[in-house]
Amino acid sequence: MGAAASRQEDAERVAARREHMRRCRERRRLMREAVRLRRHLAASHAGYLRSLVGAASALTRFAVGEPLPVSDHTPPAVIVHRPVVAPSTPPPLLRSIDEDQRRRRAREAGEAVGHVLDGEAGAPSVTREEGGGGGGEEVRIVARHRSLAEVAAGLEEYFLKASVAGDAVSSFLEASNTEFKRGPNSILGALCCLSAPSVAHDRVDSINGGQRHSSTLQQLLAWEKKLYREVKARERLQVQHDKKLEELSAQEYSRKVGVDVLKLKDAWEKAKVQLETATQAVNASSAAIAELRDGQLARQLLGLCHATFDMWKAMGQHHEAQGLIAQQLRGLSSRTSMEPTTEIHHEATRAVEAAMSSWCAALDHLAKHQRDYVHALHGWLRLTLQAPADGAEAASPFATEVAAFVELWGQALDRVHCADVVRSIKSFAGAVRSLYGLQSDELRVARRVSQYSREADRKSRTLRQVEKSYYESYAPMGLSLWNRGMRHWGDDGNEVAQRRDEIAACRRMAEDEMRKHAKAIDATRAAAVTGVQGKLPAVFQSMAVFSASLARALQAVCRQGTHVQ
Repeated sequence: MGAAASRQEDAERVAARREHMRRCRERRRLMREAVRLRRHLAASHAGYLRSLVGAASALTRFAVGEPLPVSDHTPPAVIVHRPVVAPSTPPPLLRSIDEDQRRRRAREAGEAVGHVLDGEAGAPSVTREEGGGGGGEEVRIVARHRSLAEVAAGLEEYFLKASVAGDAVSSFLEASNTEFKRGPNSILGALCCLSAPSVAHDRVDSINGGQRHSSTLQQLLAWEKKLYREVKARERLQVQHDKKLEELSAQEYSRKVGVDVLKLKDAWEKAKVQLETATQAVNASSAAIAELRDGQLARQLLGLCHATFDMWKAMGQHHEAQGLIAQQLRGLSSRTSMEPTTEIHHEATRAVEAAMSSWCAALDHLAKHQRDYVHALHGWLRLTLQAPADGAEAASPFATEVAAFVELWGQALDRVHCADVVRSIKSFAGAVRSLYGLQSDELRVARRVSQYSREADRKSRTLRQVEKSYYESYAPMGLSLWNRGMRHWGDDGNEVAQRRDEIAACRRMAEDEMRKHAKAIDATRAAAVTGVQGKLPAVFQSMAVFSASLARALQAVCRQGTHVQ
């Protein structure tokens, strides 16, 4: 019975060691995935901000070529600007991080925790003082736009403000956004950048603590690789140690003659020392990972979540303002302009479709990479809560709280989907694509009108030459002209009449094409009014709903951090 129990215990220890190795391998994979996904998230975030600027520029160029007035009876847009105020105290989870670090420093310095808490300064906080005269109150702006071009200019202004709202996350993810500020050839871009609030930047700086997020992830990946190598080396040494111990035990039990017991004992003690050294190395690597996790990564994840919340909250307000401005598009005058579509405007329409498609794809990529990144980090944090080796320090309650915080973050991202936004943007892009096809038909008809007109002009010039030659042949100098080699015009009267009939037919065809061109212009303008009125406001309404829903979900996540007792 005792031998069977011993074998069972040995099997359990071997299974536990293999589980430790599998967990370390999975941790290394997840951290490598997190490093990769951070780059993808930074690229998709930068691409999304770029798509906002591209959509603004494309809509403005398109609206310039569509001289469509807005009815005077259309009610104006009442836009409410709400103040952006940072919390006066740091989040509970951030206070937990700071207190945990102060306790650790106190233990290392040999001082009492209470003395350190009383003597050191509190956690960094962000405050914002409003200017005098009710600067913290809501500001209502009544905006009335008289034409499609003015509406597009108002939309462009808030597009650029929404792009600027993501600068804090861009700085956090180290995704350069300099090209976004210089991208649009409009003074609105510079004004938005100068007037953008710096609250989000201050909050990221205070929470981040000065350590770059990518650097922390790279360090964690390096430590995870080192830990996995050390765990594998420890497993090999453990196998050797168990083998030496088994040989020594077997020799003491059998007492075979001719076997040096001291030599076996020395080999076993050497293997034991090597195993202890490897275990200490594994524990040291685990401690270094835990320190980076609790001291740097937790603060950065909290900062990234708060910065993302600030971004979507600001974007929700800007898209809500765009939705109010776009409501005026329903008052576009039914009187369509008879100005023909130009090649420049035709290309501008194509650019709008491309910009909408780019915006839709960028939003989809951003949502996907954000979810994947948070889930990868949560998987890694969950695995770090279990000690990778025997004797290692168990995870602190604070680490458990951080893992729970990231799990809630991932669940919030899973609950909020951008399907409605993608559907509305694709619907507007489809309307623009149909308009582009009508413009192509209009331009083809315009080219046929130009072709028949040029043909009629050419035939008219030829007829004038024929008539001139015909009448000169019966002039007093007609005989001298004949002697000079000119052809006799015996049937010139029939030829002149035939050419006149050809010119008349060509002009009738040109007139028919002109009527078709007028109908094509009317159809194009009607399609432009229908597409803009029916599809574009829905884009900003769905975008405002999505941004507000995501901001509320992230706000609930940020409030979940509780103080570690």
